[in-house]
Amino acid sequence: MGLINQLNATTTYAWLQTNAEDIVNKASALLWRLMGQAVKLGNWEVQAHETVDGGLMTKVPLEYATSHNGSYGANTIIEQSKKDIVEAARFGWGGAYGSNTLGLDDLTQNTGDAAIISLTKQYMASIKKSIRINMASQVIAAAADSDSINGLGDLFNTNADVEYGSIDANDIAAWKANVITDVEAIGFETIQKVFRKPAMGEFAGTLPNFCCTTAVLRDGYERTLHPQRIYRDGNLVKAGWDNIMHKTAPIVADAYYPSGIFDALNLNTLNLRAHKDYNFTTPVWESKSVLGQPDTISANTRWRGNLYCNNRQLNVRHTNLTEPT
Repeated sequence: MGLINQLNATTTYAWLQTNAEDIVNKASALLWRLMGQAVKLGNWEVQAHETVDGGLMTKVPLEYATSHNGSYGANTIIEQSKKDIVEAARFGWGGAYGSNTLGLDDLTQNTGDAAIISLTKQYMASIKKSIRINMASQVIAAAADSDSINGLGDLFNTNADVEYGSIDANDIAAWKANVITDVEAIGFETIQKVFRKPAMGEFAGTLPNFCCTTAVLRDGYERTLHPQRIYRDGNLVKAGWDNIMHKTAPIVADAYYPSGIFDALNLNTLNLRAHKDYNFTTPVWESKSVLGQPDTISANTRWRGNLYCNNRQLNVRHTNLTEPT
């Protein structure tokens, strides 16, 4: 080992802060909203009334057809046959975890006055954060495997032969994905077309109420508006999320969104639910003594549940948007 110079041998370092700054993890507007403004409230857990007990799958009842109806007059014979109108979407279990490990050197050297930054505390915070970062990607993407959340990539899968919620869109037309694939620049008229896509009436409950896209497309939309027509959701701004309003729906940028994608979501139809026993389990440092490593400790947190939808067609995705020229 070479000699260190005189100053390094005789002088300590000054520490600007005692917590390591996160320079890698991104913030997700969609996960924040699905978890009920969790960042603002300081509680990332799915709330108690939003948990499910268990079972092979979780059923979401759907009224997919109308009863008999028609014009009525003196000679009308009213249809009397039975007509099925109720089905149920069935969602399986998806999940995520966060974990990390500290070894003997970490435990013996990072302690006492020498431990300016506590690795045990830093690792514990990272474990809790990492599971949410993983979930932020999962809720936007399609399920990568049977252990993943059925995210928006599944909700907007236009292959009618691929089941969503265990229902084939070929069997129930009202369960098809609403996706616009036209190549066009984002602007007010374009987003108007997106909002018309559900075609289930102009009642507020049937229209999108939360839109997610990239920062590039959000800013592009803003550039197409007259300054006097630019509005923001004040509550979102106070919570730290910049946004642009389209009618009554905020458009928010999410760092996990792929380029060209714009999702107009109706959050009345989407619910993130956790299993009551796997709602971000409390991480606890445990020794690996049974593996012959008594001074190596690990901790993890687990979440299991899914993103459930009760009306697929009220959500719209545009896949080929570009910046305005």
